[in-house]
Amino acid sequence: MKDKDEGKMSLGARLAYSFGAFGNDSFYGLLSGYLIMFITSHLFDTGNAAEDAKMISMVTLIIMTLRIVELFIDPFIGNAIDRTKTRWGHFRPWVVVGGSVSAVILLMLFTNLGGLY
Repeated sequence: MKDKDEGKMSLGARLAYSFGAFGNDSFYGLLSGYLIMFITSHLFDTGNAAEDAKMISMVTLIIMTLRIVELFIDPFIGNAIDRTKTRWGHFRPWVVVGGSVSAVILLMLFTNLGGLY
């Protein structure tokens, strides 16, 4: 006979799964939503409209190319994650390292810490 509660998740487990990718999703939401506005209003606002449009087009092309390349790389990344065997599991080390690196890159991207401008 099956237990009535078998297969049900606790509220804590549901919340953990719901918010597990919150930091990653916040990073990429901010990046994709704000990056183009940041580029057009701060980086390429030199007064030379033709040069600014050219640079914005180049950045857009780079982002588009990266997204297309990502389509082909993602299966290999998934395979590497599945083959990872640590005492913390398959995915947790990737989340910790990726989240830390993403946080530093995001900080450098939108502040003067990057030293690019």
